[in-house]
Amino acid sequence: MEKFNPQKNNRLQGDNVDYSVYVGIRAVFIDGAFCQKAITDALKTVKDSRQHPFVTSAFYGILDKSVRLDKIISDLCDKKPSKEATLVLKIGLYYLGYADIPDYAAVNRAVNLSKHVSGVYGGFINAVLKKSIGYEPKFSSALEKFSYDHCAPQWLCKILITDYGETRAASILDAVLPEKTHVRPIAGRLTLSEFNKLKGSCDGTEYGCYCSKRDMERFPEGSVTVQSLSSVRAVHVYKRGIEGGSVLDMCAAPGGKSVYLSELGRFDITACDIYPHKINLMKKYAASTGAKIKTALSDASKPNEKFIDKFDLVIADCPCSGTGTIKTKPDVLINRKPSDIADLTLLQSKMLDCAATYVKTGGVLCYSTCSVLKSENEEMRDKFLSAHSNYAFIDEQKYLPDVDNCDGFYIARFKRES
Repeated sequence: MEKFNPQKNNRLQGDNVDYSVYVGIRAVFIDGAFCQKAITDALKTVKDSRQHPFVTSAFYGILDKSVRLDKIISDLCDKKPSKEATLVLKIGLYYLGYADIPDYAAVNRAVNLSKHVSGVYGGFINAVLKKSIGYEPKFSSALEKFSYDHCAPQWLCKILITDYGETRAASILDAVLPEKTHVRPIAGRLTLSEFNKLKGSCDGTEYGCYCSKRDMERFPEGSVTVQSLSSVRAVHVYKRGIEGGSVLDMCAAPGGKSVYLSELGRFDITACDIYPHKINLMKKYAASTGAKIKTALSDASKPNEKFIDKFDLVIADCPCSGTGTIKTKPDVLINRKPSDIADLTLLQSKMLDCAATYVKTGGVLCYSTCSVLKSENEEMRDKFLSAHSNYAFIDEQKYLPDVDNCDGFYIARFKRES
């Protein structure tokens, strides 16, 4: 099969924003790209930067409404369309349902787009989209309707309802987070007081603010860095009552938490990752902020004898389902399966078992995820305590997107007593 080349359609390049939207969502749904890279590459196909907001809004909107769009396509098509045709239909359905575009124009734009996508037929696109106007889907179960209403796969809805109840599950799934980027001042370059004076009308948080690219110009070059509010808050939880000491960050890439922690106390930090290219990224990021951290290539799921009984604070920020980040990274659930949760909790347990051997007696172990699922959070906390009698529970912190204005995040802290 010929590899898709967004540069090939030169006539459309930069002139057809619908094609740019297609380039973006194709990268996510077919090529498996992360949404940030996908939209960055898609915007490169747009000549007029004034069209960037529309392309970006449509791109993220289609990802966010994907479950709902898939249901309509499934209902209205006798046979499952090709992947490419499905994407063109999603664009058309999104335009019809959520964009400020007249119905006839939305259909025409999708049909015209289909002419430039291999194997997609305009007549089919036209027929399905016209049939969708005014269509009211029917549901085989209350769970399917809940999934449609809240734009999340049924397996996730079922877990969240079990964990939180239907009302709270809906609230979590429907949360609206700031669209702007969260930044914080870099210690030694800008104080929080100076930062707050410069941020002006930007939406402030306790450690930074949400701002646009244009707003970033308010701050001296190199004085602020991008870091999510949940990540910043997590670092403050990690260091509660701790002013310094040796620290191991077991899954540190891209390095934001390690770098920030180095600014907040007298810490000797070793930041690890399993991949060499991510180690290099951490080194570059640390250098750009002036942070002094050490890096080490290490697999967090396998024991490392060099680390045993060496650290006052160990951070196990483990790979997880990412269900706390679906409002800011809607691609997280595109290829996620229910069976992945069991695999992830097994991996988390292995990492915690390793982490438990790295903490000095009297030291602190922090377990964290960007998940909102109790199987990866509270249940993992309880399993760890059952398996490690030499540890005592200190405290925990959970952030949920519907009440905390940030991605979902969980931190549990344990003290090694013997």
